[in-house]
Parts: sequence; C-alpha cells; structure tokens
Amino acid sequence: MDIRVLYPLRTYLVVSGVDKPNVMAADWVTPLSFDPPLLGVSVSKKRYSYSLIKQFGEFVIAVPTAEILEDVWKAGSLSGRNMDKIKALSITLMKSKVVSVPSIRECIANIECRLLKEIDAGDHQFIIGKIEHVSYDKRVFHDDMPDLSVRFLLHLGRNKFTTTSSNMLIAGDVL
Repeated sequence: MDIRVLYPLRTYLVVSGVDKPNVMAADWVTPLSFDPPLLGVSVSKKRYSYSLIKQFGEFVIAVPTAEILEDVWKAGSLSGRNMDKIKALSITLMKSKVVSVPSIRECIANIECRLLKEIDAGDHQFIIGKIEHVSYDKRVFHDDMPDLSVRFLLHLGRNKFTTTSSNMLIAGDVL
C-alpha cells in the first residue's frame, strides 16, 4: 500500500532563499499549533529548497489557485539548483512583511515562517516553522472561512490536479 491513498492533498508553494530565491511545490504541509503558531512541511533532503531553508532559516508557504497551475507544476518539476527557476515561471515575487524570503503576489495567501526545528523523517526532513506573519486576500478568506468559489489546488498525483467545489457539506445534519 502506498501513502498516495491519502490523496488528493492541497498543493502549496514553498519559497526559500534570499539572494537567489527558489520556489518548490509541496503537498505535505500541515498546521501544527495555534499557540505558538507553528506549521510543518515535509521536504526531501535532496531538494535545493531544503538547503536554502537550512541556510537562511526562513521560508514562505504560499497558497496558489488553479489560475497558476502551470507555474505550480513547473515549480514542482524543475530544479533551481542549476537554473533560476523564478525566471522560468510567470510569478511575481514581492517583499514579505517580516522575513527576508519573498512572498508570491499571485498567491491568495503567504505564510511567513522562521525555521524552528527539523525532524529526520526517512528520505524527507519534517521542517517546523514558527509563523511570523500571514498575508491573505480578504476577499477570499472571511469569517475565518475560505470562499469556496476559489479554485484551491488539490494534487491527485503526477501531473493531475483537481479543485475544490462550492458544495459545502455540513457535519451534524444527519444526527
């Protein structure tokens, strides 16, 4: 059995590096704590992004939508180790509010983190970041809920994705 039975998973972009920023796609991202605000992301030890997160101690988790699917796919398929991956994408980097690593203008949210801890997790490192600042589009998130008309990306595997629908299921109605 493969861990892919957990899919579909939301897909995010992870920005790392300061002088020559890089971006990678990641599905294995999870909130860990409200107080202190912590977030975790699993990154392969072989990834260029992993070395940048270790070097600079900061990263940004950006929330893309289906509108930038091709950039998300390229970010997860190309390596920034030997090329300027940002130039291969049509995203716009912008100054973050707190950390030195840039955020992504085309994303509906950017979560700025400082590296707090990492845990060896087999062929990946589980990166724990302390959330320093969250910027988001107020039209997309309101009353602590996302607008379901926004097409959040869900990764099915390989180059296949789907999006959220506007159908809301409310638990407790069947009790």
